[in-house]
Amino acid sequence: MPQPKQRSFFKRLSLLMVGTVSVLALVYAILGNNGCLELRRREERNRELSRKVEQLRRENKEILNEIRALKTDPKAIEKIAREELGMVKPGEVKITTNPARQESGNPRP
Repeated sequence: MPQPKQRSFFKRLSLLMVGTVSVLALVYAILGNNGCLELRRREERNRELSRKVEQLRRENKEILNEIRALKTDPKAIEKIAREELGMVKPGEVKITTNPARQESGNPRP
């Protein structure tokens, strides 16, 4: 039969081991691969990606509307022709300014 001192030693050793294992399990639950901190990082990344998906959906919708307008609306085609290609209707005069010259303040003759 174990002596009282020996029993006390084993009891303390058992408590120390259980405590150590408990602390390690808690640390792993917080900092581990699937711990609380990692879960929060993943949730934030998920929200960020959801916002990005919604933004891309809006952009796609705008682009599809623009494509539809360019296929069917003559005014949309005219707008692109005037703004991007610099085209004018017969009898119109196109007036352009030189922003670089205006910013420098040195008008040329």
